[in-house]
Amino acid sequence: MFSPVNNPIITSPYGWRKIQGKKQFHNGIDFISGDNDKSVFSILDGVCVYDMDDYAPELRWKAKKHSAGNYVIIKHEMDGKIYYFRYLHLGENYLSLNEKVTAGQIIGKYADAGISYGAHLHLGALDEKWQRVNPTPLIKQILPEA
Repeated sequence: MFSPVNNPIITSPYGWRKIQGKKQFHNGIDFISGDNDKSVFSILDGVCVYDMDDYAPELRWKAKKHSAGNYVIIKHEMDGKIYYFRYLHLGENYLSLNEKVTAGQIIGKYADAGISYGAHLHLGALDEKWQRVNPTPLIKQILPEA
């Protein structure tokens, strides 16, 4: 298991938060790298099941398709269960659909892409039925301080 970024700093945990004075639910964990390396790593072995790499910055605030920047969804197995991790807000995406990935492989670079207020990686999780789940307990297996 690998950290999704080098020297990870969590800038926004999973749960309720206020953005510009408005309360909203945040369905993932936001990370930046403590050493300004914007590389994003696959947390486990898996396969890319979704590849969005035609992000248009001029549409970031106007079109839902572009609200997450470039991103990938990787199917991972943890503790005998299937999870789909969403790696969002990538400026660069290095994967292709159905590509196998290994834990620790660089899969892209995070950026201020999509609806965001600064460069970061948003890591969200879905269960085997594609229902959103809290990624915090899963990430704690990699980053106990999360």
